[in-house]
Amino acid sequence: MSKIMIITEKPTAAKKIAEALDEKGSPKEVQKRKASYFECSRNNDILIVVYALGHLFELKQTEPGWKYPRLDTEWVPKYEVIKKDKSSKPLINLMNKLAKDIDQFIVATDYDIEGSLIGYLSLVYACNAEPNKATRMIFSTLTKKDIVESYESPSSLDFPMIDAGQVRHEVDWLYGINLTRALTLSVKNVAGWFKIISTGRVQGPTLSFVAKRDYDINVYVPTPFWGIKIIGEYEGTKLEIEFEKKKIETLLDADNIVKDLRNTSATIKAINRRKRTQSPPSPFNLSGLQSEAYRHFGFKPSRTLALAQKLYLDALISYPRTSSQKIPESIDVKQILKNLETRKKYSAEAKQILKIEKLIPKQGEKTDPAHPAIHPTGNKPTRRLTPSENKLYDLIVRRFFALFGEPAVKESIRADLVSGKHKMYLRGLRIIEYGWMRYYKPYAYTKEKEIPSIIEGESLSLTSIEREDKFTSPPARYNPSSLLKVLERKNLGTKSTRSGIVDSLRSRGYTLNDTFEISTLGYATLDTLETYVPRVLSIEFTRHLEEEMGQIQDGAQRREEVLAEAKRDLLTLLKTFKEQEKEIGQALVAGLQRYWKAKEELGPCPACEDGTLIIIKSPKTGKRFVGCTNYREKKCEQTFALPQKGIITPLEKECPHCGHIMFQVRSGRRKWETCVNWTECPGRQEDIQELEKRRKQRSEKKEDKK
Repeated sequence: MSKIMIITEKPTAAKKIAEALDEKGSPKEVQKRKASYFECSRNNDILIVVYALGHLFELKQTEPGWKYPRLDTEWVPKYEVIKKDKSSKPLINLMNKLAKDIDQFIVATDYDIEGSLIGYLSLVYACNAEPNKATRMIFSTLTKKDIVESYESPSSLDFPMIDAGQVRHEVDWLYGINLTRALTLSVKNVAGWFKIISTGRVQGPTLSFVAKRDYDINVYVPTPFWGIKIIGEYEGTKLEIEFEKKKIETLLDADNIVKDLRNTSATIKAINRRKRTQSPPSPFNLSGLQSEAYRHFGFKPSRTLALAQKLYLDALISYPRTSSQKIPESIDVKQILKNLETRKKYSAEAKQILKIEKLIPKQGEKTDPAHPAIHPTGNKPTRRLTPSENKLYDLIVRRFFALFGEPAVKESIRADLVSGKHKMYLRGLRIIEYGWMRYYKPYAYTKEKEIPSIIEGESLSLTSIEREDKFTSPPARYNPSSLLKVLERKNLGTKSTRSGIVDSLRSRGYTLNDTFEISTLGYATLDTLETYVPRVLSIEFTRHLEEEMGQIQDGAQRREEVLAEAKRDLLTLLKTFKEQEKEIGQALVAGLQRYWKAKEELGPCPACEDGTLIIIKSPKTGKRFVGCTNYREKKCEQTFALPQKGIITPLEKECPHCGHIMFQVRSGRRKWETCVNWTECPGRQEDIQELEKRRKQRSEKKEDKK
């Protein structure tokens, strides 16, 4: 009889693994103060299944002091670095105590860079075990079948993957800590303020992408052009007709076309029909799932990843942090479909697909050596899913169904029309065969456009001709999904870290909202880095580091060499920074002043001549309100109430109802605009009623939970 410890990443995973491996299917959870583990038996062996709650160990500088450069680090318990952390110490102590009586160690954390590193650090620093003697369970779903197979056929630890994880953390720590300290201390030394100004190895280039797009939008000069809107009629049916040119360069030409076509008819010269097939979409990888979830539900990439992780831990889907767009033959797709057939919601589609003689799913191009594409396991939920989890799960299931569908067939129809010297088009579209689209509803949608049965040589009357005045548009701002795609295309960050990098731009105050409008602080930080240390923003520099870290995982590079090179490059950067620290600090101070002013000032005070309306926080109650800059000196008593929840952003426009300055309130995903006089403004009473309604609904929900 042996005593075996299995190290997992989260409590849910630990419980699933223990339930799958226990001979009776009912493992015992053992509570030890503020921690616990699962105990079960298999083949006369005692299994101790512990969990790590993510990273239990963090990097810490070996030299004291909040200074830079700091290049030497060590792995220490998380609670030594993050003082508020209360969960890591009991878990580390428990692992350490249990490990003294263990014969064999198995790492069963997520099989990727982060998971491999979490397992290794727990093994070495918490259990004091020899990693060369440990084995590795590799699985892509937390189903019983996958868990048992991975337990019975373990592999050795993937040391190149572990080294890649270590060096990624070390390099990110080195650049993040040192550059953030350099920026922050430059401000403190110039103005005496302590305001964290952060940047990092990937955050810097990401900010530069956003700034470049913001600059292109701000300097864009719209160019006027004109279009022609035409409505025709054929046998009593009104039809939208497209003029041959979408852009007409001059107003005179547009007016002449309107004059030529008014009160005329058009002859049908030719009718062209073209069929095209549309293949099923590829299986989901993480970025594909994040993009589609943002498109349909408005979920930010980080939210999609968090929801997918919960579904994975509940054994409802496969491992989400994957680059693969392939479903390998080893996955029993027929059994998954049979399991889904038992679910009322998916029964009809699953039955239809199971009638297909050869169940071969559509494959994409991208691969991942560790995990397949994201797919449902077919397991039934063991708890009630939240509305957001339900949405994402439904999207994944229906995408999986779509992989087995036939190509969709669409027919486009174009009728060429002529009136005098002008050409026009009448277009239609219909779906002949829905194919895979019937399985991917409502996420696959094509708007059909019917046109009547027309005949060449016949005429139709042009009943309405209008000139449309238009302007060219600037490039669209980034959204969380499109910015994530840029990072993926540029090979910056990893599939696991990109969504966090995207979110950090707003949390650091560098952008104002989800459309990534760059703030004055963002511009100040970027301008300062571009002027004094442009290499921090270099895509090539960051990509080079990414490639070298990838080569460690492939076994083509050594961790020590990559880390030494990263330190040399960082020291060169910091030397340049130190020589210009005063100028950098002055530039950042000016930017901070503009940022705070933009965040707090709401425009001139309507009650006095020299006052400015600003956002004030009461020192007694902690509540915020709008007051005049002369309020504290008691020279002006003008005040306005403010909503107490949400982020306030001043707007450069006046209320059409009362003429007061307006601002935007952003609370969660909800955004709304109002004015400083909103509690009294006659045009804002509906907003107040809606807020009161929502407040009551929240109160009722809290009461229901009690």
